[in-house]
Amino acid sequence: MAEGLKDQLRAARVGDLGAYLRRLAGRPYLRQEDFAPSVSPDEARRLEDLSLRARGDGPAPIIVLGIMPRSGTNFVRDILALHPDTCADPGNLYEFPLLHVAKHAAMFRRDYIQYFPRSAGSIGRWDLLAMLSGAWLRELQREAGDRQIVLKSPHVQNLTLAPYIFAGAKLIVCIRDGRDVVVSSMNTFDRFSLGRKTFDQLATEWSLAAAAILDCEPGGRTYHPSMMVVRYEELQSGDTAPVERMLAHSGLSAQRYDFDAFRALPVRGSSRETDLTDGRWAPHEKSEDFKPVGRWRSWSDKRLARFNSIAGSVLERAGYGLA
Repeated sequence: MAEGLKDQLRAARVGDLGAYLRRLAGRPYLRQEDFAPSVSPDEARRLEDLSLRARGDGPAPIIVLGIMPRSGTNFVRDILALHPDTCADPGNLYEFPLLHVAKHAAMFRRDYIQYFPRSAGSIGRWDLLAMLSGAWLRELQREAGDRQIVLKSPHVQNLTLAPYIFAGAKLIVCIRDGRDVVVSSMNTFDRFSLGRKTFDQLATEWSLAAAAILDCEPGGRTYHPSMMVVRYEELQSGDTAPVERMLAHSGLSAQRYDFDAFRALPVRGSSRETDLTDGRWAPHEKSEDFKPVGRWRSWSDKRLARFNSIAGSVLERAGYGLA
């Protein structure tokens, strides 16, 4: 069994076991509320205040979130890291999945108040997460000095919490065509691992995550001005306009950015990479046949129809269109 899945099972609570069993059985195991938990206006204000006070003054952190693994968060991170006023991966934190584990912070709260239930009214369900986030970002900022820190995670579970847990941060959420995400995932992860997700699981996860992301765009029901949605395909095109929009959103000067270096960025973690060790994440020069967009077009009609039956409506809503 994959070590990551073993660790998750060790940390699982009784309430999680159903989801883990469904995952092991190859069935969809995530729900919409896993990506978009409800946050009341009062909760939002409280979390924002706790996070900001714990973080203190300083440059706005930049948090990159991806729709799911294999969506391009490394690419977005590398684009931002080219700017001289950023500090990527402070503390050697090459992934920062704090938002992803929000429910475990809520469990910690329940464990805490179990010893003195009268504290329940004084500690909100995500208060500890907001304070941890703010304090952690403050400590990471010490390493970066006056530069803006850049952290990333290829997950958007609990996305509706992000503007308040990471109060004052600039959030960049990367979406990618779900068909290419599924292709990349199935080509990257060990097919003999029990922790490997099935086609249906991947398509369902993408659909749920994409719906949560689209709700965060302007006009969406959970829109927040701290959040910006970028499309992987636009960034891969080499057009500088989406990069300029990211820089503007993050408060970074486009005049100080090396756009030539952006166009020459190497590839990291390609699903075509044969090295299955950590070496796959080392930078590699783009080959002439490197085309990460549209690989799903080799699918059979049956496989394409299956994806469309699971995620087709969200795919169209995201602007990718059905084949």
